[in-house]
Amino acid sequence: MPFNPKQSKIAITMSEFTLLENADSPFETYNEPYILSVAIDGTGKSDPAIDFNFMPFPKVRSNTTVTMLGDGHLLYGPKNPGEFVALSVLMMESDTDMHQKGELIKNILESKAADLGLKAVIVANPGSAALVAILKELVTFIAGVLAQNGDDELFRTEGAFLRDQPNPFHINRKYKHRNDSVEVAIQIIPLETPNGEGATLESLTL
Repeated sequence: MPFNPKQSKIAITMSEFTLLENADSPFETYNEPYILSVAIDGTGKSDPAIDFNFMPFPKVRSNTTVTMLGDGHLLYGPKNPGEFVALSVLMMESDTDMHQKGELIKNILESKAADLGLKAVIVANPGSAALVAILKELVTFIAGVLAQNGDDELFRTEGAFLRDQPNPFHINRKYKHRNDSVEVAIQIIPLETPNGEGATLESLTL
């Protein structure tokens, strides 16, 4: 069935990442990295929400590549985003107990989104560039709170995927990003349903 950008669903996934160095000390054997993704798409004017996902990866050695099963770890979707999807991705290394980390991040996210008046912003339909800027501010704040609790920031990126261009949403493309700490591979694929591997997105109603 041909891809219809106004109806077909997409997913943005991280297919793999490589931890290039130990976050704390070269003498540490294992690291505890985790991924946080936050997305807002073009469908939220009538029902403002943030799509949120958190996934920990315990006991990862440096210079090790973690390859996800199936289509990869979901950063967004599967969903039809409307005119765009704005996405921010953060990777941190945990120095504290991972069990309550996801709930802590969710609470910080909801509180800061309220402080920024994000619901009113989305309803006003400001466009993808403005929402990318707001997501950047939101994730920067979250990273700062987590750093105060002893976690180390490894990687951060953000951007927008637009529908009305020659290759809608950049589907079937893969992008690699690298810094001194990690290398990650992010891909955009047509996908109707999650493959059941890993965490699925949670929609936080604003």
